Amino acid sequence: MKFSARLRAWLLRPGVRIKMMGIVLALVLLLGFGITWEVRASMTTALTARLEERGVSIARDLAAHSTDLILINNTFALHQLLQDTIQNNSDLRYAFILDENNQVLVHAFDRGFPRGLAEKNTLAPGERAHTVVLASDEGRIHDVAVPIFEGRAGSARVGLTETSVYAAVDELTGTMLLTTLAVSLLGIGAAYLLTLILTRPILTLVQVTQAVARGDLSRQAPPWGEDEIGQLSTAFNRMTAELAQAQRAMLQRHRELAALNAVANAMNAPAPLAETLDRSLRALLQSLDLPAGWVFLLDHEGRRVQLTSWVGLPIEIGEREVEIGLHGCPCTVALQNKQSIVITPLPERCPLRDGRINGGEAINAHITVPILSHDRVLGVLGVASAHPQALGADEAKLLEAVGQQVGIAVENARLWDDLRDKERVRGQLLEKVIRAQEEERKRIARELHDDTGQAITSLMVGLRAASDACDSIARERFNTLREIAAQTLESVKRLARELRPAVLDDLGLAAALERYIANYRGNFGLAVDLQMTGFHDDQRLPAQIELTLYRVIQEALTNIAKHAYAKNVSIVVEHKRDLVVAVIEDDGQGFDVRAILDSPLEETKLGLHGMRERSELVGGRLQIESAVGSGTSVFVEIPIT
Repeated sequence: MKFSARLRAWLLRPGVRIKMMGIVLALVLLLGFGITWEVRASMTTALTARLEERGVSIARDLAAHSTDLILINNTFALHQLLQDTIQNNSDLRYAFILDENNQVLVHAFDRGFPRGLAEKNTLAPGERAHTVVLASDEGRIHDVAVPIFEGRAGSARVGLTETSVYAAVDELTGTMLLTTLAVSLLGIGAAYLLTLILTRPILTLVQVTQAVARGDLSRQAPPWGEDEIGQLSTAFNRMTAELAQAQRAMLQRHRELAALNAVANAMNAPAPLAETLDRSLRALLQSLDLPAGWVFLLDHEGRRVQLTSWVGLPIEIGEREVEIGLHGCPCTVALQNKQSIVITPLPERCPLRDGRINGGEAINAHITVPILSHDRVLGVLGVASAHPQALGADEAKLLEAVGQQVGIAVENARLWDDLRDKERVRGQLLEKVIRAQEEERKRIARELHDDTGQAITSLMVGLRAASDACDSIARERFNTLREIAAQTLESVKRLARELRPAVLDDLGLAAALERYIANYRGNFGLAVDLQMTGFHDDQRLPAQIELTLYRVIQEALTNIAKHAYAKNVSIVVEHKRDLVVAVIEDDGQGFDVRAILDSPLEETKLGLHGMRERSELVGGRLQIESAVGSGTSVFVEIPIT
């Protein structure tokens, strides 16, 4: 298997020209040598047969002429006859005559008659001729025996060599080999011309293919007629043309995507709207390799034109366009008809005719497209170039997509501005509400402490005086009333402290929390652990932050007492360098935070929203983590500014 694979690889390694020439040469040589061998074999057989026939003819002629000489016993004449016969036949090597007893009468050997030669070929009775092939130093000898006078006078023997046969065969073989060589040379030449005709267009196709592989789709294969190679060249040229068209479309699509991506990246960066649009315009111009562009926006009412971005052109032109509201400019078509417009060359009334790109070349073409959002025109986007061929339908289509993208960004930015304004107003209102609440809490706490507390104290003094003046039964009733008044006074004082703890204003957050938690333990019987870290004795947080943390922790503890069914509560307040962190955890039953926050019942989520809004008003954030059966954790983080 490996040998066949190596053989196949070795056979397929040479080029097409060598393969074709090798095939033609091999066929010519195979046919030439095959025919030569066949002709040589056939001719050898035919000449050998003719040699035997000739030997029989010579032997019979010799027998006919020697009959009378044998009868008259003329040995000299017989010997002369043999010599004449040998001289007249060049391929005759010997001749001799035997008597009826197979004894040599006369022979033509110079060195004596070879021993045993007479017995090599014998005639059967009645046989007209008999031939045997003998081996000798000169090659094969065809020995022919012919009877003389029907054998009664003996027999005549001659020996003919095959030298003439092989000489003729060799001569013919040489001629055929020369012919084969000539035909081979002609075949090689014809194969070379054929391969030149066939491989030249193929090699040209290979070169064009390599150029196409390097990205040069402008190369075309030359036509080579109407044959298969010509059809291949035509199909290849059609393929390269389609590839070039597809490449142009792909490059155009890549250019569009790059421009859209550049604009999208520029618009996604957090920045004011004007800065975002200017950055988007510059990214668009850079991706399209254009020198100048502009963005005009309409105000919210769609009446006044605002110059948002102006790149590569004198700013005076843009300011003049703002003054006239784009009236008289071809760009108004984009505003009125909501369609892009390609202007080249510039008309007389175009304001850009007086401008120069970066102070150099004149503008010869520009495109203006509407900035749309939900079929509403928000402004126009334009680009300009000094080369008219640089701007066309493809660029207009791309700019339309960019205009829609910019329109959505402008609409979203305006919506976000409105939302931020509303959130700012809402925050201000919420801050005023909370401040009013705190002021009202402070006023109510002060009135409870001063007015109500003093009234109850006076009532207790009066009850004591009245009890002293009465009998024992009335005194007992007055004492009971005094105890009720004392409890009421304590409740009023506790309520006043919860509404606005004076210790928070006087001593700070740590003291206020410690006092509140001490009362909380007594009121609800929960084990509450408070840890204050990072606070120094004389260090105070800003009053607003202290109040926010106090109210958040107060609300969290109130929710735990009402809903958590907890046994243990842990509170950690950590003061770091530039922020304060509070964590409130309990081991209660927990709850589904998302379900509570999404509940339509306001009373179930007012406390949670109030905690979050208080934290956000001072720039902090609040996070609640809880699950049913796993307790609740409240995390508060407020920066210190």
